[in-house]
Amino acid sequence: MSVILAIDIGGTQIKYGIVADDGAVLHHAQVDTPATRGGPYLMDYLCELAAPLVREFAPIGIAVSSLGLIDPVTGTILGAAEAVPNYAGCSPKAALEAAFKVPVTVENDVNCVALAEGWQGAAKGVQHFIALTIGTGIGGGIVINGNLYRGARAAAGEWGYMRIAGKMWERYASMSALIRAVEAATGEGNWDGKRILAEYDAKNAQICAVVAQWLDLLATGIANLIYAFNPQRVIVGGGVSARGEPFRLELANGIDAVLEPDFRGMTEICLASAGNHAGMIGATRNWLLTNTPDHALQTPSF
Repeated sequence: MSVILAIDIGGTQIKYGIVADDGAVLHHAQVDTPATRGGPYLMDYLCELAAPLVREFAPIGIAVSSLGLIDPVTGTILGAAEAVPNYAGCSPKAALEAAFKVPVTVENDVNCVALAEGWQGAAKGVQHFIALTIGTGIGGGIVINGNLYRGARAAAGEWGYMRIAGKMWERYASMSALIRAVEAATGEGNWDGKRILAEYDAKNAQICAVVAQWLDLLATGIANLIYAFNPQRVIVGGGVSARGEPFRLELANGIDAVLEPDFRGMTEICLASAGNHAGMIGATRNWLLTNTPDHALQTPSF
């Protein structure tokens, strides 16, 4: 068994650990992202986090999942990473390869979630699917014929920026958008997703009205993606997916309500199931596909 050091860089937290070549997470830890100190500092910090694990586990490589648009060849952050000042232009790949002399891959965080879902999660065995994460924004990953589709400039799946009725989708259909809408409707602060959904389940009329409007916009955006990609499955992740089957069913029904009849039933709506370490698992999958081309043949599930 070979192991990979996997690092999942988010705007607020970094998850990192050791993942086996079968996807099993053998060791994991989590720290706050030193975002305000900027990209160059973060490169040094990643090396500090990695050093003890490299010494203890001797990984054959390092797999990085990160926020932002990423050049998969050079590992350079191209943009869309405002949470970390001066992150654009940095290359975790270059920094980690220089420090540890092992192959390093870097991929967008939601692309890694898509890879994890196709390998270990809700899209296992599926050749055509899209994965969405609904959180602060709405990001996505696209898998076509079993392969990750990045686009001409590694910017595919940034559908949070698309416009629906003149509204940027993620500004009105993300989880953070729902919280803002509830705060505006109630005139109260300190709302979070858990509290909103509890009030929704309690049939609070004011909250139900806000959630219904939010869910309609979320469903409309996903319906548009179904028209564009004709996927076998849409995998939905993010905090709201913890609501489970009631949320999945409400979303699926909402999507059917806005789809044209001929498109209903073509695509299955599923909740993400690769778990809390999906970014690390997907980054590992990306490393294996990049550095061991026969790995795809050894794992026919994806």
